Amino acid sequence: MVVVVRLKIKTANDKETTVPAIANAGFESDRPEVIIPREVARNLGLSPKKLSAEATIEEYRGAGGKKFKAYTLKSTAKAWVVTEDREIGPIDVVLTVVYGERDVLLSDRAIDALNIVLLKPGAGIWKFSDEPPEKTRESIKQSS
Repeated sequence: MVVVVRLKIKTANDKETTVPAIANAGFESDRPEVIIPREVARNLGLSPKKLSAEATIEEYRGAGGKKFKAYTLKSTAKAWVVTEDREIGPIDVVLTVVYGERDVLLSDRAIDALNIVLLKPGAGIWKFSDEPPEKTRESIKQSS
């Protein structure tokens, strides 16, 4: 299990979607960044043609050192974590589209900016940084 939160994303063109997102502390970035798969990009109105015009192609290195290309949008988007009792955000995030990716991934800086604290990542337990020590939250279910 991993920590999965409900993430609302809104692009500069006012397209919006809410998706499960993995809080991946191993995804290091120098800015709050969210990797999204092609399908989520399409839901946000980001067609391949639009990506060619509005994104830069960057090379990323995944687990095991494997390199892959990603489309990083030049403009930022807004993101919120939405729970049954709270909504944290918006924060500015950089969206990066990775073809072949199936999951939405939050970078370490996005996790920090959204005030997410990973308590027991293997069990999917987390909380917001301003919550009392005894408060815990469980990951949402991911659809496969």
